[in-house]
Amino acid sequence: MNTDNIHALGEQPHKKAWLALLCHWLLILCVVVAVYAISSGPVMGIGFWLRETTGHNEFYAVMLPYYPLFALKLTPLGFAFEWYVEWWVCDVFQTVGPG
Repeated sequence: MNTDNIHALGEQPHKKAWLALLCHWLLILCVVVAVYAISSGPVMGIGFWLRETTGHNEFYAVMLPYYPLFALKLTPLGFAFEWYVEWWVCDVFQTVGPG
């Protein structure tokens, strides 16, 4: 009896389970990153609008959690992110950001 084939067959379910678990966690990571990026526009728009209506500069701190997205500034993804945030801030909430 050849034990190599038995061990090879025995490893397949474990590899499939590991691969399924990896795919599951990668999907969760992608969803979390997508929600993080999509939430940036409305959250910053509300923060800038609150700053403009109340006069409290502390509302500009809403930008800090999204700094990693601003760090992509020189990439095509960074330009899309800036356009998306600008649309929410200027067109939807009709306000301006800092500066």
